[in-house]
Amino acid sequence: MPGNGGKIKIYRIVLILVFSVIAVGGVIGITLYIRARKYESLADISFFFENPAVEHPEVAGKRVVERIELLEPKEAFNFNLIDLDYSPTGLTDFRGKLVLVGFIYTSCPDVCGILTQHFRYIQRTLDEEIGKNLELIFITTDPERDTPDRVRAYTEGFDGKWHFLTGTESELQEVWDKYHVFVKEGRAGTGLVYHTYMVALIDREGMIRYRYVGLVDPEDTIIKDINYLLRKG
Repeated sequence: MPGNGGKIKIYRIVLILVFSVIAVGGVIGITLYIRARKYESLADISFFFENPAVEHPEVAGKRVVERIELLEPKEAFNFNLIDLDYSPTGLTDFRGKLVLVGFIYTSCPDVCGILTQHFRYIQRTLDEEIGKNLELIFITTDPERDTPDRVRAYTEGFDGKWHFLTGTESELQEVWDKYHVFVKEGRAGTGLVYHTYMVALIDREGMIRYRYVGLVDPEDTIIKDINYLLRKG
């Protein structure tokens, strides 16, 4: 049997284990309390475990950056939606031009604004090509709020020379699916829409040549690829 010294060591180990469990439990409890206070109820804490970025990392545009060159170009889906001037607009309307298509929504508080600035930069850099050999297009991921009037105001606010297309949810769902864009509305009342931050570059024949997932550098990637395809003719 262990002597007094051995018993003391055992007691110390037990006490250390007990205090460790209490400390960890306290930290977890305080964290949950703070989050519960911030989000009004313990039920709202589930928000942290429901973020679709867990299963769809491409919605986390600031952390997922990828340039994908399709070795075998894929025919782009011919969407038919409504432009900011209420005119029906389809991909085939731009055949013979390069088309850069991005997916955003006007009330986005995060990455969409950066993507918009990227489009503005591309617009300034390739100004002479816009409308002649190159078309810039945004497609909304929030059809409930992004009416033609709203997307027009958004575009004018940025002096954009792009098309901004919207439509019914069912029409857009087909487009999102065809372009592999994940879209999920956030919790009720937040106005958030989780979606893939992706831009596709389509050539003159309507074939997808490049995909850009996340916030890639437009100068080092997209503009170089556009210039390559422009020179290729």
